[in-house]
Amino acid sequence: MKMAQIDKGWMTIKNRLSIREYQEGVNSFIEFAMRNVGLEDKLQCPCIDCLNDKKHTIHVVRIHLIRRGISLFYKTWMHHGELVPVVEPLIRNEVDDEGDDLPATFESVDGRNFDKLFEDAQRKLYPKCTRFTVLSFIIKMLHIKVYNKSSNKSFDMVMKVFKDTLPECDETVPWTIYAVKRFSRDLGLGYVPIHACRYDCALFWKEHANLDNCPKCEEPRYKLDNGKGKKILHKILRYFPLTPRLKRLYMSKKTATDMRWHKEKRVDDGILRHPADAEAWKDFDWQHPMFPMDPRNVRLGLATDGFNPFENMSTSYNMWAVILMPYNLPPWKCMKEPFSMMSLLIPGRSAPGRDIDVYLRPLIEELKELWGDGVRTYDAKNEESFRMHDALMWTINDFPTYGNMSGWTTKGYLACPTCNEGASSQRLTSKIGYMGARRYLLENHRWRRSKLFNGQSEVRCKPLELSGEQILEQIKTGTYKPFGKHPNNRKRQRDENPVLS
Repeated sequence: MKMAQIDKGWMTIKNRLSIREYQEGVNSFIEFAMRNVGLEDKLQCPCIDCLNDKKHTIHVVRIHLIRRGISLFYKTWMHHGELVPVVEPLIRNEVDDEGDDLPATFESVDGRNFDKLFEDAQRKLYPKCTRFTVLSFIIKMLHIKVYNKSSNKSFDMVMKVFKDTLPECDETVPWTIYAVKRFSRDLGLGYVPIHACRYDCALFWKEHANLDNCPKCEEPRYKLDNGKGKKILHKILRYFPLTPRLKRLYMSKKTATDMRWHKEKRVDDGILRHPADAEAWKDFDWQHPMFPMDPRNVRLGLATDGFNPFENMSTSYNMWAVILMPYNLPPWKCMKEPFSMMSLLIPGRSAPGRDIDVYLRPLIEELKELWGDGVRTYDAKNEESFRMHDALMWTINDFPTYGNMSGWTTKGYLACPTCNEGASSQRLTSKIGYMGARRYLLENHRWRRSKLFNGQSEVRCKPLELSGEQILEQIKTGTYKPFGKHPNNRKRQRDENPVLS
């Protein structure tokens, strides 16, 4: 049965609040969704912010559509019961056996949106402009705003002067800070702000999102809250979602080809030129045989370190960036800046230390979801969809940060993570030395019998190498102080003048 033609002319109306036709169109859309999807309590919201990624109640969806507007790219209401106009054979992925493959026309929606945004970013600011595209102009103006700490009002005033000055300027140029934010969000340049406790105890996220006090130390969420709407936070974690950027790698035919390089073009001649040549990569493939069956599954490396954001090393402030690198790419690309993805920007006057686990939670949960369930992704090279999974293979950091990331202390008599509990450490005057390097030699090596080193022969074998499961079990059985730097969590100071009884 052929579905009746649906009137969607209301979607392009700009004055959404005062035009009755738009509001009636919103009501007709909700009635259509309820009639085709079913009597559910929540619907996927197609507003320009949610983009069908979130579900809300019908009342909230109606408010979003009136206040924010519906996405103009959502021309076929597929998520709300409308049939795809073009019927093509289903494209199946050999690894994906869930039976939920969708028509290629549906899966190419993300690709078409990306191409549209890319074309918009290539447009000149005005026809004869040779210096700026719309995108480069907006980025330059945002850089000036941030560098000089300009207010939103001053930014709008400057942009208005440019608009009145530049001849024949493109009508789609965003001339206000609100429009600029929408423009950058459509390009995937946004982030998710997550409030954090001032002492790094917890994040006000998910189950704690509506709390006004830290669930661990009871400290207030805001350093200023006058009860009249003015609120100033102690700390904000900037989280840059990973999934959209990984999907974007497959929206370009060139990068989609490069993401298969490790499998299709790499020369396996026993020489280490790429992480795929390493034993760890091959051992991972042996332990998880389903993962390498699709070379498009992403393998990641994670690096983190602190930096001073104010270009003045004497300033006592330290922020930490967490960056991910896709190792599917060839070696001349995988470590380059254009393919490095900043995932977290951790605030603080000092390094997070072991409390970095608190800030890593959003990233870890996203990585676990990508590892287990995966995400539907459009491959521009093969013009098909597949379910993309990921695996975090390695971390890159200095030795102190290694201790924070792994949970193993890097100080004291058990500082060596390889030796673990079998560390051969001893005190040397005012320092701790590790004198058991000869344990790693072959059992019949002549240096083991020599007493020239420390007056003793070495008869011990090298420490046992623990598996990942054994290390995790070891961490679980340990006892740790609570997360956070609240003064109550610090060790009790020794009384220099104890009272003798």
